[in-house]
Amino acid sequence: MTPEPMQALLYAIGLLGLGLVLLILEVFIISFGLLSVLAFTALAGSLYFAFQVNTLIGWLFVVVTPALVYLIFRYGIRYIKQSSVVPKDEITADAGYRHAASRLGIEVGSQGVLVTPTRPSGRARFDHGECDVYAPGSALESGDSVVVTSIEGPTVTVSREPT
Repeated sequence: MTPEPMQALLYAIGLLGLGLVLLILEVFIISFGLLSVLAFTALAGSLYFAFQVNTLIGWLFVVVTPALVYLIFRYGIRYIKQSSVVPKDEITADAGYRHAASRLGIEVGSQGVLVTPTRPSGRARFDHGECDVYAPGSALESGDSVVVTSIEGPTVTVSREPT
């Protein structure tokens, strides 16, 4: 049973409006695509009912609907770019992880004094501050002078400073 032409036209216009409103809501509400699926279903239904009215109205809807969808997406992308949700700062190499050793200027060959014993890890004081260190082999006691032998990622390896 097909609806009367006037009733089909009202369904077509109503579903077109519903689909466009759902697309606009998709810009503002995070729905993981659910609103888009509902919108495109409503738009497809509006095309169906438009063709039920007559062929000319159907083809008019086929031309107008993608143009309106394009305008909504264009506005939506522009809105999202200006939104505070999107980060605007440039991400540089300094933005990543930085070990305390690099912030304190500790390099291979730097000399320091142990604050705690190393069994096998402990804490040492250097010129610009303290950091955690690792001493392979025998345990060192607090107060021992140490020298940095290597820095690999977050591990600062030290050994007893030769006297």
